[in-house]
Amino acid sequence: MSVEDQVRQRIAMLRFLMIFGVVLLHVPPFVPFAELTNEPFSLIKAYLQLAVFRCTVPVLTLISGYLLFRSAIDQDPLRLARKKGKTILVPFLFFNLSLLGVALLLHHGLGISLSNNIPPANPSGWLDLAFGYRGSPINYPLNFLRDLLVLMLLAPVFGWCLRRAPWVGLVLVFGIFMNNLDRALLLRDVMAPVFYLGGLAAVRRWNLVAFDRFAWPALGAFLLACAWIVAMQVANTNYLRLVAPFLIWPAAALLVPTAFGRWMARMSKYSFFVFVAHAPVLLATWIVFKPFSPWVPYPVYWVLAPFVVVGLLVVTYRVLARYLPGLLGTVLGTPVNAPPKPSAARVATAAPVGS
Repeated sequence: MSVEDQVRQRIAMLRFLMIFGVVLLHVPPFVPFAELTNEPFSLIKAYLQLAVFRCTVPVLTLISGYLLFRSAIDQDPLRLARKKGKTILVPFLFFNLSLLGVALLLHHGLGISLSNNIPPANPSGWLDLAFGYRGSPINYPLNFLRDLLVLMLLAPVFGWCLRRAPWVGLVLVFGIFMNNLDRALLLRDVMAPVFYLGGLAAVRRWNLVAFDRFAWPALGAFLLACAWIVAMQVANTNYLRLVAPFLIWPAAALLVPTAFGRWMARMSKYSFFVFVAHAPVLLATWIVFKPFSPWVPYPVYWVLAPFVVVGLLVVTYRVLARYLPGLLGTVLGTPVNAPPKPSAARVATAAPVGS
């Protein structure tokens, strides 16, 4: 397998793995370090939700930056705006405003509240829930798309720096965003530096498989760093998020040649739909579980929920792709074909979320 094929398959595999991690990260309820106990399940849950899978968005951001600047679309701002308006803005608006509409109907019609901020107390609250103006939108995972849209607007400036003064640009990006000098321009400070580093890898044509020989040490270092985060109850994981993509990328080489890795790469085409749609489905599983909680232990729900949600959404995607491919393609911002027959299945090499 050529280096280019290895990179494509690794991107596809990581895309599905990271978005499954996003779903697991959001399994309710959120338990902060202050409420952590020394019970084994509590520690395992904290290890995965407060450390390991906190690194999913940085990995996806790094890959998105790499793919965008590798394509050099940043040098054509109008084309960039048209493409990203279709592939990021349209899905963001559809999946967020749809959930906001459902939340308002449930609140006013049935007295069921999906959020403590329904209805918002002021215009700023409405702007946040609807568009992620200065805070998280109602479909909270979509704050990633919100920030990615901002990065797309900044991409021409980043691209100029990457090609003319890459290291000065890197220092400026770190200095501005890691010190929150951008205020609420980005909700996640780490995204801009990681996005820029992905662009640096593309523009400077780094050898992306050069460190594969360190896959096991990279994996071990990442897992140990996550263990330290939990053991020391480090609430600010920004430095872990900065480093993690550069440990996870070579560590992923361990999975690429395996049957499991190839299966995850094939599942990549479902990833974006799972990402944008998983929050309300996950909430529905929590609502269904709560009446049964006296008889069904919470750890059972916590383990099964992400598999159930991903499975349901993959089936939903397949049904929509078969019967309403035009509608599905419109709301996802990319053409959707009917699911191929098993004999014709190919490794998915779609770009990561928002690319």
